[in-house]
Amino acid sequence: MYSDILILVMLANNPMHGYEIKKRVEIVLGGSVTLNNKVLYPTLKRFEEMEAVRREVVRQEGKPDRHLYSLTDHGRELIQMLLQDASPDVLRNDSEFLVRVSLFNLVEPEVRLEILSTRAEIVRKSIAHLQEMKMLAHERNADTFAEEVITFNEQQELHELTWIEALMQKARQV
Repeated sequence: MYSDILILVMLANNPMHGYEIKKRVEIVLGGSVTLNNKVLYPTLKRFEEMEAVRREVVRQEGKPDRHLYSLTDHGRELIQMLLQDASPDVLRNDSEFLVRVSLFNLVEPEVRLEILSTRAEIVRKSIAHLQEMKMLAHERNADTFAEEVITFNEQQELHELTWIEALMQKARQV
């Protein structure tokens, strides 16, 4: 679903060719998220069928025709609907969460806080689970490397929680 958001958002300001959409996503998100052709073009076709995107064929002499995609009003509404999905099932996925955070400028502060609160709760539960796993591993004299992996994951989750809490403070000040 994050790919849906990215494709629609890339078309929000200017019509683009498929390849331009793909490259722009990589640039905007620093290469942390990429779109492959097996996702991009079927999604554009689906959006065209939903009338969220309009496709114009641009004739080129001596080259294959190019398809220029532009966003419709329905597509703009769809962006908002997708961005506001703060369900735990969606926000459990790192890419779904990070794409929404990267586009916080497109949603209201209340939506930002809801997304951040939901993700914070997911991360807290993950930390609690990792702490239980670490205790069990220690009690069973598990391989120290397995315990190291659990500790590493716990530290990552703690770091994310600190970051989320800082973002929540920022969102409250807007």
